[in-house]
Amino acid sequence: MIKRTLRWLVRMIVILIVLGITIHIVDWWSHRVAPGSVLVLSLKGPLIERGTDGFRGLVAQDQTPLNVARRALHEAAADPRIVGLAVRITDPQMEFAQAQELIRLIRHFAAHHKWTTAYLETAGDFGSGNLPYLVASAASEVSMMPEGEINVMGVRVQELFARGLLDKVGIRPNFAAIGKYKSAANIFTEKNFTPGQREEDDALAGNLFNQIVDEAARERHLEPAQIRALIDQAPLSAQAGLKAHLIDRLEYGDQFTDRVKDYHNHSHSLIDYTHYEQVPLLPHLGHRDRIAVIYADGAIERGQGGFDPLLSPGGSAIGSDDMVDALEQARDDDSVRAVVLRINSPGGSVIASELIRRAAELLAKKKPLVVSMSGYAASGGYWIAMPAAKIFADPATITGSIGVLGGKFNIAPLMDSIGVNSGTIAHGANAAMFDAFGDFTPAQQQQFRDQILGETYQHFVSLVAHGRGLTPARVDQIAQGRVWTGEQAIKLKLVDAMGGLGAALKAARELAKVPKDTKLGILELPAPPSLLSSLMKGKVAAGGALGIRVAAQLRTLLWMFDAAGGAAGGAAGGAGGGWLRAVLCPVTPVI
Repeated sequence: MIKRTLRWLVRMIVILIVLGITIHIVDWWSHRVAPGSVLVLSLKGPLIERGTDGFRGLVAQDQTPLNVARRALHEAAADPRIVGLAVRITDPQMEFAQAQELIRLIRHFAAHHKWTTAYLETAGDFGSGNLPYLVASAASEVSMMPEGEINVMGVRVQELFARGLLDKVGIRPNFAAIGKYKSAANIFTEKNFTPGQREEDDALAGNLFNQIVDEAARERHLEPAQIRALIDQAPLSAQAGLKAHLIDRLEYGDQFTDRVKDYHNHSHSLIDYTHYEQVPLLPHLGHRDRIAVIYADGAIERGQGGFDPLLSPGGSAIGSDDMVDALEQARDDDSVRAVVLRINSPGGSVIASELIRRAAELLAKKKPLVVSMSGYAASGGYWIAMPAAKIFADPATITGSIGVLGGKFNIAPLMDSIGVNSGTIAHGANAAMFDAFGDFTPAQQQQFRDQILGETYQHFVSLVAHGRGLTPARVDQIAQGRVWTGEQAIKLKLVDAMGGLGAALKAARELAKVPKDTKLGILELPAPPSLLSSLMKGKVAAGGALGIRVAAQLRTLLWMFDAAGGAAGGAAGGAGGGWLRAVLCPVTPVI
Protein backbone atom coordinates (compact mmCIF):
# COMPACT_ATOMS: atom_id res chain seq x y z
CA MET A 1 0.00 0.00 0.00
CA ILE A 2 2.78 2.40 0.95
CA LYS A 3 4.75 1.50 -2.19
CA ARG A 4 1.72 2.14 -4.41
CA THR A 5 1.17 5.51 -2.75
CA LEU A 6 4.83 6.44 -3.22
CA ARG A 7 4.76 5.39 -6.88
CA TRP A 8 1.61 7.48 -7.38
CA LEU A 9 3.26 10.50 -5.73
CA VAL A 10 6.38 10.12 -7.88
CA ARG A 11 4.26 9.90 -11.04
CA MET A 12 2.30 12.98 -10.05
CA ILE A 13 5.49 14.93 -9.34
CA VAL A 14 6.96 13.94 -12.70
CA ILE A 15 3.73 14.92 -14.48
CA LEU A 16 3.68 18.31 -12.75
CA ILE A 17 7.34 18.95 -13.63
CA VAL A 18 6.78 18.03 -17.28
CA LEU A 19 3.63 20.15 -17.36
CA GLY A 20 5.49 23.10 -15.85
CA ILE A 21 8.33 22.81 -18.37
CA THR A 22 5.84 22.53 -21.24
CA ILE A 23 3.92 25.61 -20.10
CA HIS A 24 7.13 27.61 -19.77
CA ILE A 25 8.32 26.60 -23.25
CA VAL A 26 4.93 27.49 -24.73
CA ASP A 27 5.01 30.82 -22.88
CA TRP A 28 8.50 31.55 -24.21
CA TRP A 29 7.49 30.53 -27.74
CA SER A 30 4.35 32.71 -27.68
CA HIS A 31 6.43 35.73 -26.67
CA ARG A 32 8.89 35.42 -29.52
CA VAL A 33 9.08 38.66 -31.48
CA ALA A 34 9.90 38.81 -35.15
CA PRO A 35 12.52 41.35 -36.27
CA GLY A 36 10.92 44.55 -37.55
CA SER A 37 7.91 44.31 -35.25
CA VAL A 38 5.77 47.24 -34.08
CA LEU A 39 4.49 47.45 -30.52
CA VAL A 40 0.81 48.45 -30.28
CA LEU A 41 -0.23 50.37 -27.16
CA SER A 42 -4.03 50.36 -26.88
CA LEU A 43 -5.55 52.87 -24.45
CA LYS A 44 -9.15 52.02 -23.70
CA GLY A 45 -11.27 52.49 -20.61
CA PRO A 46 -9.91 53.33 -17.15
CA LEU A 47 -6.14 53.64 -16.82
CA ILE A 48 -5.45 51.61 -13.68
CA GLU A 49 -2.19 51.67 -11.75
CA ARG A 50 -1.76 47.92 -11.68
CA GLY A 51 -3.19 45.05 -13.67
CA THR A 52 -3.32 41.36 -12.86
CA ASP A 53 -3.67 38.45 -15.23
CA GLY A 54 -3.80 34.71 -15.42
CA PHE A 55 -5.57 32.84 -12.64
CA ARG A 56 -4.68 35.47 -10.03
CA GLY A 57 -7.27 37.94 -11.23
CA LEU A 58 -9.70 38.72 -14.02
CA VAL A 59 -8.42 40.39 -17.17
CA ALA A 60 -10.69 43.27 -18.12
CA GLN A 61 -10.52 44.11 -21.81
CA ASP A 62 -11.81 47.65 -21.29
CA GLN A 63 -9.05 48.96 -19.04
CA THR A 64 -5.37 49.81 -19.39
CA PRO A 65 -2.93 48.68 -16.68
CA LEU A 66 -0.22 51.32 -16.39
CA ASN A 67 2.33 48.92 -14.88
CA VAL A 68 2.03 46.57 -17.87
CA ALA A 69 2.29 49.46 -20.36
CA ARG A 70 5.33 50.87 -18.54
CA ARG A 71 7.13 47.53 -18.53
CA ALA A 72 6.35 46.84 -22.18
CA LEU A 73 7.50 50.24 -23.45
CA HIS A 74 10.73 50.14 -21.45
CA GLU A 75 11.60 46.66 -22.69
CA ALA A 76 10.58 47.41 -26.27
CA ALA A 77 12.66 50.59 -26.35
CA ALA A 78 15.80 48.51 -25.83
CA ASP A 79 14.67 45.58 -28.00
CA PRO A 80 16.30 45.71 -31.48
CA ARG A 81 13.45 43.61 -32.88
CA ILE A 82 10.94 46.40 -32.14
CA VAL A 83 11.24 49.26 -34.63
CA GLY A 84 8.19 51.38 -33.89
CA LEU A 85 5.27 52.16 -31.62
CA ALA A 86 1.64 52.53 -32.66
CA VAL A 87 -0.63 54.13 -30.03
CA ARG A 88 -4.36 53.50 -30.46
CA ILE A 89 -6.51 55.70 -28.24
CA THR A 90 -10.14 54.72 -27.69
CA ASP A 91 -12.10 56.56 -24.98
CA PRO A 92 -9.59 56.24 -22.11
CA GLN A 93 -10.20 57.65 -18.63
CA MET A 94 -7.11 58.79 -16.76
CA GLU A 95 -5.71 61.37 -14.40
CA PHE A 96 -3.57 64.20 -15.80
CA ALA A 97 -0.47 62.90 -13.99
CA GLN A 98 -1.02 59.44 -15.49
CA ALA A 99 -1.24 61.01 -18.95
CA GLN A 100 2.07 62.76 -18.26
CA GLU A 101 3.65 59.44 -17.36
CA LEU A 102 2.43 57.92 -20.64
CA ILE A 103 3.81 60.92 -22.52
CA ARG A 104 7.16 60.39 -20.83
CA LEU A 105 7.16 56.69 -21.78
CA ILE A 106 6.42 57.48 -25.44
CA ARG A 107 9.23 60.05 -25.50
CA HIS A 108 11.60 57.55 -23.90
CA PHE A 109 10.73 54.99 -26.59
CA ALA A 110 11.30 57.54 -29.38
CA ALA A 111 14.63 58.57 -27.84
CA HIS A 112 15.95 55.12 -28.80
CA HIS A 113 15.80 56.17 -32.48
CA LYS A 114 12.47 54.47 -33.11
CA TRP A 115 9.41 55.91 -34.80
CA THR A 116 6.08 56.56 -33.10
CA THR A 117 2.60 57.18 -34.48
CA ALA A 118 -0.79 57.61 -32.81
CA TYR A 119 -4.43 57.18 -33.81
CA LEU A 120 -7.36 58.86 -32.07
CA GLU A 121 -10.93 57.84 -32.67
CA THR A 122 -11.84 61.15 -31.08
CA ALA A 123 -10.44 63.44 -28.40
CA GLY A 124 -13.67 63.78 -26.45
CA ASP A 125 -17.25 63.03 -27.40
CA PHE A 126 -19.62 65.62 -25.91
CA GLY A 127 -17.00 66.05 -23.21
CA SER A 128 -13.41 67.04 -22.55
CA GLY A 129 -10.66 65.36 -24.57
CA ASN A 130 -7.58 67.13 -23.26
CA LEU A 131 -5.78 64.07 -21.94
CA PRO A 132 -6.32 61.65 -24.86
CA TYR A 133 -5.14 64.38 -27.20
CA LEU A 134 -2.03 65.19 -25.14
CA VAL A 135 -1.01 61.51 -25.01
CA ALA A 136 -1.48 61.20 -28.77
CA SER A 137 0.51 64.37 -29.40
CA ALA A 138 3.58 62.78 -27.79
CA ALA A 139 3.91 60.62 -30.90
CA SER A 140 5.74 62.01 -33.91
CA GLU A 141 2.50 62.02 -35.91
CA VAL A 142 -1.19 61.95 -35.02
CA SER A 143 -4.13 60.77 -37.09
CA MET A 144 -7.85 60.88 -36.33
CA MET A 145 -11.07 59.43 -37.66
CA PRO A 146 -12.65 61.96 -40.07
CA GLU A 147 -15.75 62.34 -37.84
CA GLY A 148 -13.76 62.72 -34.65
CA GLU A 149 -13.68 65.76 -32.37
CA ILE A 150 -10.79 67.66 -30.80
CA ASN A 151 -12.26 68.80 -27.51
CA VAL A 152 -9.20 70.44 -26.00
CA MET A 153 -11.38 72.78 -23.99
CA GLY A 154 -9.45 73.74 -20.87
CA VAL A 155 -9.95 72.85 -17.21
CA ARG A 156 -12.75 73.24 -14.72
CA VAL A 157 -13.09 72.38 -11.06
CA GLN A 158 -16.71 71.63 -10.31
CA GLU A 159 -17.91 71.47 -6.71
CA LEU A 160 -21.21 70.13 -5.40
CA PHE A 161 -23.09 71.69 -2.48
CA ALA A 162 -25.77 69.57 -0.82
CA ARG A 163 -26.66 71.76 2.16
CA GLY A 164 -29.97 72.74 0.61
CA LEU A 165 -30.91 69.08 0.17
CA LEU A 166 -29.97 68.25 3.76
CA ASP A 167 -32.08 71.13 5.00
CA LYS A 168 -35.07 69.89 3.01
CA VAL A 169 -34.88 66.28 4.20
CA GLY A 170 -34.08 67.20 7.81
CA ILE A 171 -30.44 66.30 8.32
CA ARG A 172 -28.24 68.77 10.19
CA PRO A 173 -24.49 68.53 9.51
CA ASN A 174 -22.23 69.02 12.52
CA PHE A 175 -18.84 69.36 10.82
CA ALA A 176 -15.63 71.25 11.40
CA ALA A 177 -12.36 71.53 9.49
CA ILE A 178 -8.87 72.67 10.42
CA GLY A 179 -7.33 74.68 7.62
CA LYS A 180 -8.59 77.65 5.65
CA TYR A 181 -8.77 75.56 2.46
CA LYS A 182 -9.92 72.20 3.91
CA SER A 183 -13.18 72.14 2.03
CA ALA A 184 -14.33 68.51 1.88
CA ALA A 185 -17.11 69.16 4.41
CA ASN A 186 -18.38 72.14 2.39
CA ILE A 187 -20.43 69.74 0.31
CA PHE A 188 -22.65 69.34 3.40
CA THR A 189 -22.24 72.66 5.20
CA GLU A 190 -22.38 75.23 2.37
CA LYS A 191 -24.65 76.26 -0.47
CA ASN A 192 -21.89 77.86 -2.56
CA PHE A 193 -18.13 78.49 -2.66
CA THR A 194 -16.42 79.87 0.40
CA PRO A 195 -13.70 82.47 -0.39
CA GLY A 196 -10.91 80.04 0.49
CA GLN A 197 -12.40 77.25 -1.60
CA ARG A 198 -12.83 79.53 -4.60
CA GLU A 199 -9.25 80.80 -4.28
CA GLU A 200 -7.86 77.26 -4.07
CA ASP A 201 -9.88 75.89 -6.99
CA ASP A 202 -9.06 78.88 -9.22
CA ALA A 203 -5.32 78.52 -8.57
CA LEU A 204 -5.43 74.76 -9.19
CA ALA A 205 -7.39 75.05 -12.43
CA GLY A 206 -5.11 77.84 -13.65
CA ASN A 207 -1.94 75.84 -13.08
CA LEU A 208 -3.33 72.73 -14.77
CA PHE A 209 -4.58 74.82 -17.70
CA ASN A 210 -1.09 76.27 -18.20
CA GLN A 211 0.38 72.77 -18.17
CA ILE A 212 -2.03 71.67 -20.92
CA VAL A 213 -1.13 74.70 -23.04
CA ASP A 214 2.62 74.23 -22.60
CA GLU A 215 2.45 70.47 -23.27
CA ALA A 216 0.40 70.82 -26.45
CA ALA A 217 2.54 73.70 -27.75
CA ARG A 218 5.75 71.75 -27.16
CA GLU A 219 4.57 68.54 -28.80
CA ARG A 220 2.91 70.19 -31.81
CA HIS A 221 5.61 72.85 -32.29
CA LEU A 222 3.13 75.70 -31.94
CA GLU A 223 3.18 78.87 -29.88
CA PRO A 224 1.33 78.81 -26.52
CA ALA A 225 -0.78 81.75 -27.72
CA GLN A 226 -1.94 79.64 -30.68
CA ILE A 227 -2.95 76.78 -28.39
CA ARG A 228 -4.84 79.14 -26.09
CA ALA A 229 -6.75 80.55 -29.05
CA LEU A 230 -7.60 77.04 -30.30
CA ILE A 231 -8.78 76.00 -26.82
CA ASP A 232 -11.18 78.95 -26.79
CA GLN A 233 -12.53 77.81 -30.19
CA ALA A 234 -12.97 74.16 -29.18
CA PRO A 235 -14.71 71.81 -29.64
CA LEU A 236 -13.12 71.47 -33.07
CA SER A 237 -13.92 69.06 -35.87
CA ALA A 238 -11.20 66.73 -37.08
CA GLN A 239 -11.00 68.75 -40.30
CA ALA A 240 -10.53 72.00 -38.36
CA GLY A 241 -7.87 70.31 -36.22
CA LEU A 242 -6.03 69.23 -39.35
CA LYS A 243 -6.00 72.80 -40.68
CA ALA A 244 -4.76 74.08 -37.30
CA HIS A 245 -1.91 71.50 -37.28
CA LEU A 246 -3.23 69.82 -34.16
CA ILE A 247 -3.26 66.52 -36.07
CA ASP A 248 -1.44 65.31 -39.18
CA ARG A 249 -3.82 62.99 -40.99
CA LEU A 250 -7.47 61.91 -41.28
CA GLU A 251 -8.00 58.16 -41.53
CA TYR A 252 -10.04 55.32 -40.08
CA GLY A 253 -8.74 52.72 -37.67
CA ASP A 254 -8.37 50.01 -40.33
CA GLN A 255 -6.44 52.43 -42.55
CA PHE A 256 -4.16 53.28 -39.62
CA THR A 257 -3.47 49.57 -39.02
CA ASP A 258 -2.72 48.93 -42.70
CA ARG A 259 -0.41 51.94 -42.81
CA VAL A 260 1.50 50.82 -39.72
CA LYS A 261 1.94 47.34 -41.17
CA ASP A 262 3.53 48.90 -44.24
CA TYR A 263 5.17 51.86 -42.50
CA HIS A 264 7.88 53.53 -44.62
CA ASN A 265 7.37 50.77 -47.21
CA HIS A 266 8.61 48.06 -44.86
CA SER A 267 6.51 45.09 -43.81
CA HIS A 268 5.93 44.92 -40.04
CA SER A 269 4.33 42.47 -37.65
CA LEU A 270 2.17 43.98 -34.89
CA ILE A 271 2.35 42.85 -31.28
CA ASP A 272 0.01 44.09 -28.56
CA TYR A 273 1.70 45.51 -25.48
CA THR A 274 -0.18 43.07 -23.19
CA HIS A 275 1.33 40.12 -25.09
CA TYR A 276 4.83 41.53 -25.25
CA GLU A 277 7.23 40.69 -22.48
CA GLN A 278 10.69 39.28 -22.81
CA VAL A 279 10.30 35.89 -21.13
CA PRO A 280 13.58 33.97 -20.71
CA LEU A 281 13.65 30.33 -21.80
CA LEU A 282 15.28 29.41 -18.49
CA PRO A 283 13.75 31.00 -15.41
CA HIS A 284 15.89 32.70 -12.80
CA LEU A 285 16.73 30.28 -10.03
CA GLY A 286 17.69 30.96 -6.44
CA HIS A 287 18.07 34.27 -4.66
CA ARG A 288 17.56 37.40 -6.78
CA ASP A 289 17.75 41.00 -5.61
CA ARG A 290 14.58 42.98 -6.12
CA ILE A 291 12.91 46.34 -5.61
CA ALA A 292 9.45 46.11 -4.11
CA VAL A 293 6.75 48.35 -5.59
CA ILE A 294 3.87 48.72 -3.15
CA TYR A 295 0.67 50.12 -4.66
CA ALA A 296 -1.49 52.37 -2.49
CA ASP A 297 -4.36 52.96 -4.90
CA GLY A 298 -7.75 54.29 -3.78
CA ALA A 299 -9.42 55.81 -0.74
CA ILE A 300 -7.79 54.86 2.57
CA GLU A 301 -9.90 52.70 4.87
CA ARG A 302 -9.36 50.69 8.03
CA GLY A 303 -9.13 46.93 7.71
CA GLN A 304 -9.03 45.21 4.35
CA GLY A 305 -9.23 47.08 1.06
CA GLY A 306 -10.48 45.75 -2.23
CA PHE A 307 -13.50 46.28 -4.39
CA ASP A 308 -15.09 49.71 -3.86
CA PRO A 309 -16.50 50.87 -7.19
CA LEU A 310 -18.39 53.85 -5.80
CA LEU A 311 -16.06 55.48 -3.34
CA SER A 312 -12.60 55.11 -4.87
CA PRO A 313 -11.05 56.18 -8.17
CA GLY A 314 -10.57 53.03 -10.23
CA GLY A 315 -12.85 50.99 -8.01
CA SER A 316 -10.27 49.92 -5.42
CA ALA A 317 -9.76 50.95 -1.81
CA ILE A 318 -6.59 50.92 0.30
CA GLY A 319 -7.04 48.77 3.39
CA SER A 320 -4.70 49.49 6.28
CA ASP A 321 -4.35 45.77 7.04
CA ASP A 322 -3.30 44.98 3.47
CA MET A 323 -0.84 47.87 3.32
CA VAL A 324 0.75 47.12 6.69
CA ASP A 325 1.19 43.47 5.69
CA ALA A 326 2.79 44.49 2.38
CA LEU A 327 5.18 46.94 4.04
CA GLU A 328 6.17 44.35 6.65
CA GLN A 329 6.70 41.73 3.96
CA ALA A 330 9.00 44.05 2.02
CA ARG A 331 10.85 44.99 5.20
CA ASP A 332 11.50 41.37 6.22
CA ASP A 333 12.30 39.98 2.74
CA ASP A 334 16.09 39.80 2.42
CA SER A 335 15.88 39.81 -1.37
CA VAL A 336 14.24 43.27 -1.34
CA ARG A 337 16.95 45.93 -1.51
CA ALA A 338 14.68 48.99 -1.62
CA VAL A 339 11.00 49.90 -1.76
CA VAL A 340 8.95 52.27 -3.90
CA LEU A 341 5.56 53.24 -2.51
CA ARG A 342 3.33 54.15 -5.45
CA ILE A 343 0.51 56.39 -4.19
CA ASN A 344 -2.68 57.25 -6.03
CA SER A 345 -5.02 58.28 -3.23
CA PRO A 346 -7.10 61.29 -2.16
CA GLY A 347 -6.83 60.15 1.47
CA GLY A 348 -9.43 58.92 3.90
CA SER A 349 -9.37 57.61 7.46
CA VAL A 350 -6.90 59.22 9.90
CA ILE A 351 -6.45 55.98 11.84
CA ALA A 352 -5.80 53.93 8.69
CA SER A 353 -3.39 56.56 7.33
CA GLU A 354 -1.40 56.57 10.56
CA LEU A 355 -1.21 52.78 10.69
CA ILE A 356 0.17 52.73 7.15
CA ARG A 357 2.58 55.60 7.85
CA ARG A 358 3.96 53.85 10.93
CA ALA A 359 4.60 50.65 8.97
CA ALA A 360 6.32 52.71 6.26
CA GLU A 361 8.42 54.45 8.93
CA LEU A 362 9.61 51.10 10.34
CA LEU A 363 10.49 49.93 6.84
CA ALA A 364 12.41 53.13 6.10
CA LYS A 365 14.62 52.51 9.15
CA LYS A 366 15.81 49.27 7.55
CA LYS A 367 15.69 49.88 3.79
CA PRO A 368 15.54 52.83 1.38
CA LEU A 369 11.97 54.00 0.80
CA VAL A 370 11.03 56.19 -2.16
CA VAL A 371 7.55 57.51 -2.93
CA SER A 372 6.15 57.85 -6.45
CA MET A 373 2.97 59.95 -6.63
CA SER A 374 0.49 59.30 -9.42
CA GLY A 375 -2.75 61.21 -10.02
CA TYR A 376 -3.37 61.94 -6.34
CA ALA A 377 -1.26 61.85 -3.20
CA ALA A 378 -3.25 64.30 -1.12
CA SER A 379 -4.34 64.53 2.49
CA GLY A 380 -4.09 60.95 3.81
CA GLY A 381 -2.29 60.07 0.58
CA TYR A 382 0.35 62.66 1.45
CA TRP A 383 0.35 61.63 5.12
CA ILE A 384 1.57 58.10 4.31
CA ALA A 385 4.40 59.47 2.13
CA MET A 386 6.20 61.20 5.00
CA PRO A 387 8.73 58.46 5.91
CA ALA A 388 10.18 58.43 2.38
CA ALA A 389 13.79 59.42 1.72
CA LYS A 390 12.70 60.94 -1.59
CA ILE A 391 9.33 61.87 -3.10
CA PHE A 392 8.62 62.04 -6.85
CA ALA A 393 5.53 63.60 -8.43
CA ASP A 394 4.35 64.46 -11.90
CA PRO A 395 3.66 68.14 -12.69
CA ALA A 396 -0.10 67.54 -12.52
CA THR A 397 -0.14 65.32 -9.43
CA ILE A 398 -2.73 66.58 -6.92
CA THR A 399 -0.93 66.69 -3.58
CA GLY A 400 -0.72 68.44 -0.23
CA SER A 401 -4.13 69.14 1.34
CA ILE A 402 -2.48 69.04 4.76
CA GLY A 403 -5.54 69.46 6.94
CA VAL A 404 -8.23 67.53 8.77
CA LEU A 405 -12.00 67.51 8.97
CA GLY A 406 -14.66 65.64 10.83
CA GLY A 407 -18.15 65.65 12.19
CA LYS A 408 -21.46 63.85 12.27
CA PHE A 409 -25.00 64.13 10.95
CA ASN A 410 -28.00 64.82 13.15
CA ILE A 411 -30.86 62.88 11.58
CA ALA A 412 -33.43 63.68 14.29
CA PRO A 413 -35.46 66.14 12.12
CA LEU A 414 -35.64 63.58 9.30
CA MET A 415 -36.72 60.81 11.65
CA ASP A 416 -39.29 63.06 13.30
CA SER A 417 -40.83 63.88 9.91
CA ILE A 418 -41.53 60.18 9.30
CA GLY A 419 -42.76 59.50 12.82
CA VAL A 420 -39.61 58.04 14.36
CA ASN A 421 -38.46 59.33 17.73
CA SER A 422 -35.42 58.49 19.84
CA GLY A 423 -35.10 58.42 23.62
CA THR A 424 -31.73 58.29 25.36
CA ILE A 425 -30.61 57.56 28.89
CA ALA A 426 -26.92 58.40 29.32
CA HIS A 427 -24.44 58.49 32.18
CA GLY A 428 -21.48 60.70 31.41
CA ALA A 429 -21.41 64.29 30.18
CA ASN A 430 -20.42 63.31 26.63
CA ALA A 431 -21.89 59.80 26.41
CA ALA A 432 -24.19 60.94 23.59
CA MET A 433 -21.66 63.25 21.93
CA PHE A 434 -21.62 61.25 18.70
CA ASP A 435 -25.27 60.25 18.81
CA ALA A 436 -26.95 60.80 15.44
CA PHE A 437 -30.12 62.12 17.11
CA GLY A 438 -28.63 65.34 18.42
CA ASP A 439 -26.32 68.26 17.68
CA PHE A 440 -23.02 68.91 19.39
CA THR A 441 -23.41 71.17 22.40
CA PRO A 442 -21.27 74.35 22.22
CA ALA A 443 -18.77 72.77 24.62
CA GLN A 444 -18.66 69.55 22.59
CA GLN A 445 -18.24 71.50 19.35
CA GLN A 446 -15.25 73.34 20.80
CA GLN A 447 -13.75 70.16 22.22
CA PHE A 448 -14.22 68.35 18.91
CA ARG A 449 -12.61 71.11 16.87
CA ASP A 450 -9.80 72.12 19.21
CA GLN A 451 -8.89 68.76 20.72
CA ILE A 452 -9.83 65.95 18.37
CA LEU A 453 -9.34 67.76 15.07
CA GLY A 454 -6.83 70.34 16.28
CA GLU A 455 -4.42 67.80 17.74
CA THR A 456 -4.68 65.68 14.59
CA TYR A 457 -3.80 68.70 12.47
CA GLN A 458 -0.82 69.54 14.65
CA HIS A 459 0.37 65.93 14.39
CA PHE A 460 0.03 66.11 10.61
CA VAL A 461 2.02 69.35 10.53
CA SER A 462 4.75 67.87 12.74
CA LEU A 463 5.00 64.79 10.51
CA VAL A 464 5.46 66.96 7.44
CA ALA A 465 7.94 69.25 9.19
CA HIS A 466 10.06 66.28 10.28
CA GLY A 467 9.78 64.41 6.98
CA ARG A 468 10.42 67.39 4.73
CA GLY A 469 13.00 69.25 6.82
CA LEU A 470 10.78 72.30 7.32
CA THR A 471 9.77 74.23 10.41
CA PRO A 472 6.26 73.62 11.79
CA ALA A 473 5.50 77.31 11.21
CA ARG A 474 6.42 77.02 7.53
CA VAL A 475 4.38 73.83 7.12
CA ASP A 476 1.37 75.47 8.75
CA GLN A 477 1.73 78.37 6.33
CA ILE A 478 1.58 76.14 3.22
CA ALA A 479 -0.80 73.58 4.73
CA GLN A 480 -4.24 74.83 5.78
CA GLY A 481 -5.78 72.01 3.78
CA ARG A 482 -4.68 73.53 0.48
CA VAL A 483 -4.25 71.40 -2.62
CA TRP A 484 -1.21 71.92 -4.86
CA THR A 485 -0.09 70.51 -8.17
CA GLY A 486 3.22 68.67 -8.30
CA GLU A 487 4.67 71.60 -10.23
CA GLN A 488 3.75 73.91 -7.34
CA ALA A 489 4.64 71.40 -4.61
CA ILE A 490 8.27 71.07 -5.65
CA LYS A 491 8.74 74.83 -5.18
CA LEU A 492 7.28 74.50 -1.68
CA LYS A 493 9.58 71.53 -0.88
CA LEU A 494 6.61 69.21 -0.43
CA VAL A 495 8.15 66.92 -3.05
CA ASP A 496 11.76 66.42 -4.15
CA ALA A 497 11.67 65.91 -7.91
CA MET A 498 9.49 65.63 -10.97
CA GLY A 499 9.23 62.16 -12.45
CA GLY A 500 7.18 58.99 -12.62
CA LEU A 501 7.65 55.48 -11.32
CA GLY A 502 10.72 54.95 -13.52
CA ALA A 503 12.53 57.85 -11.86
CA ALA A 504 11.53 56.56 -8.42
CA LEU A 505 12.88 53.09 -9.20
CA LYS A 506 16.17 54.60 -10.34
CA ALA A 507 16.44 56.63 -7.13
CA ALA A 508 15.65 53.56 -5.02
CA ARG A 509 18.44 51.63 -6.75
CA GLU A 510 20.88 54.48 -6.09
CA LEU A 511 19.88 54.78 -2.43
CA ALA A 512 20.36 51.02 -2.02
CA LYS A 513 23.81 51.36 -3.65
CA VAL A 514 23.04 48.69 -6.26
CA PRO A 515 25.50 48.83 -9.19
CA LYS A 516 23.98 49.90 -12.51
CA ASP A 517 24.98 46.65 -14.21
CA THR A 518 23.19 44.53 -11.56
CA LYS A 519 19.80 43.34 -12.78
CA LEU A 520 17.02 43.86 -10.26
CA GLY A 521 13.68 42.12 -10.25
CA ILE A 522 10.40 43.83 -9.34
CA LEU A 523 8.18 42.53 -6.57
CA GLU A 524 4.69 44.04 -6.73
CA LEU A 525 2.72 44.22 -3.49
CA PRO A 526 0.19 43.70 -2.00
CA ALA A 527 -0.09 40.33 -3.69
CA PRO A 528 -3.28 40.22 -5.77
CA PRO A 529 -5.95 37.94 -4.31
CA SER A 530 -6.63 34.63 -5.97
CA LEU A 531 -9.73 34.33 -8.11
CA LEU A 532 -11.35 32.06 -5.52
CA SER A 533 -10.75 34.43 -2.60
CA SER A 534 -12.00 37.36 -4.68
CA LEU A 535 -15.21 35.50 -5.45
CA MET A 536 -15.69 34.55 -1.80
CA LYS A 537 -15.19 38.15 -0.65
CA GLY A 538 -17.34 39.63 -3.40
CA LYS A 539 -14.42 41.73 -4.61
CA VAL A 540 -14.04 40.50 -8.17
CA ALA A 541 -13.07 42.89 -10.92
CA ALA A 542 -12.14 45.88 -8.86
CA GLY A 543 -11.20 48.64 -11.19
CA GLY A 544 -14.59 49.26 -12.65
CA ALA A 545 -15.05 45.97 -14.48
CA LEU A 546 -18.70 45.93 -13.44
CA GLY A 547 -19.22 48.98 -15.57
CA ILE A 548 -20.19 51.19 -12.62
CA ARG A 549 -19.14 54.78 -13.16
CA VAL A 550 -19.70 57.46 -10.58
CA ALA A 551 -19.12 61.13 -11.37
CA ALA A 552 -15.93 62.24 -9.70
CA GLN A 553 -17.74 65.10 -7.99
CA LEU A 554 -19.97 62.59 -6.18
CA ARG A 555 -17.15 60.52 -4.70
CA THR A 556 -16.56 62.86 -1.76
CA LEU A 557 -20.26 62.94 -0.88
CA LEU A 558 -20.52 59.14 -1.08
CA TRP A 559 -17.32 58.55 0.87
CA MET A 560 -18.31 60.90 3.69
CA PHE A 561 -21.85 59.58 3.90
CA ASP A 562 -20.41 56.06 4.00
CA ALA A 563 -17.93 57.00 6.74
CA ALA A 564 -20.23 59.16 8.87
CA GLY A 565 -23.62 57.79 8.03
CA GLY A 566 -23.44 54.59 10.09
CA ALA A 567 -25.09 56.33 13.01
CA ALA A 568 -27.37 53.52 14.01
CA GLY A 569 -24.51 51.06 14.22
CA GLY A 570 -22.47 53.35 16.46
CA ALA A 571 -25.26 54.56 18.71
CA ALA A 572 -24.97 51.51 20.93
CA GLY A 573 -21.31 52.10 21.62
CA GLY A 574 -19.77 50.80 18.40
CA ALA A 575 -16.44 52.31 17.44
CA GLY A 576 -16.83 55.47 15.45
CA GLY A 577 -20.34 54.90 14.13
CA GLY A 578 -22.02 58.07 12.95
CA TRP A 579 -19.00 60.35 12.80
CA LEU A 580 -15.68 60.66 11.08
CA ARG A 581 -12.24 62.17 11.45
CA ALA A 582 -10.61 62.22 8.07
CA VAL A 583 -7.71 63.52 6.04
CA LEU A 584 -9.45 63.67 2.68
CA CYS A 585 -8.96 65.74 -0.48
CA PRO A 586 -12.22 66.45 -2.31
CA VAL A 587 -10.88 68.43 -5.28
CA THR A 588 -11.38 66.64 -8.60
CA PRO A 589 -10.48 68.71 -11.67
CA VAL A 590 -12.37 67.95 -14.87
CA ILE A 591 -9.72 67.90 -17.59
